[in-house]
Amino acid sequence: MTTTKLTMALSAAAAIGLLAAGSGIALAADPGTGTTIAATGDAKTAQECVQADGHVPDPTTWRPAARITVDARHGFLVIRNDKLAAICTVEDGHGTGIMGGVETRHVYGKLTAARPFDYLSSMNYLADKTHPAESIHFGITTADVKSVSLVGPDKSVRDADVKDGTFVVRTPFGEDSDQATTNHVRVTLTNGQVITGPFRG
Repeated sequence: MTTTKLTMALSAAAAIGLLAAGSGIALAADPGTGTTIAATGDAKTAQECVQADGHVPDPTTWRPAARITVDARHGFLVIRNDKLAAICTVEDGHGTGIMGGVETRHVYGKLTAARPFDYLSSMNYLADKTHPAESIHFGITTADVKSVSLVGPDKSVRDADVKDGTFVVRTPFGEDSDQATTNHVRVTLTNGQVITGPFRG
């Protein structure tokens, strides 16, 4: 879990949304053709984060997934491969690195039918005199998870942005590392089944 102080006003416009695409071009191999193609948008941002970190395993296997905008200049993009997920920090439309490094405890291989989701990380924003504390929470899911909601300690429900086995959600409360049941996750599978459990299982 990461904690920071939010220095810019958060508004409804800073809710879950698109990250600005940078103007630079990154190159990647087109599988099966041997040709080089330009990565754009989130794919380029993911490549920038992998390159900036320098310690990401299997660097050519990572792809973009769920994303969130924090304010006009900052956001996060969850990136993943078939085994792992990580959180790419985004500034002015460019990937600047991996928040906290690549997580190796919460991995796709540990997901089960009984618990098809897992905690990845949280970013807690400290309150100031004019803004309540907020948090952004990141997680992973199995491929058959259609939607994810985070149920807070006050029983409020926040819907997550879900994409390619990852999710991200903003809440008006923090994630307490010392309390395994601070938040609960409610997922709906593609077959309609609903599964709930603590965010930190």
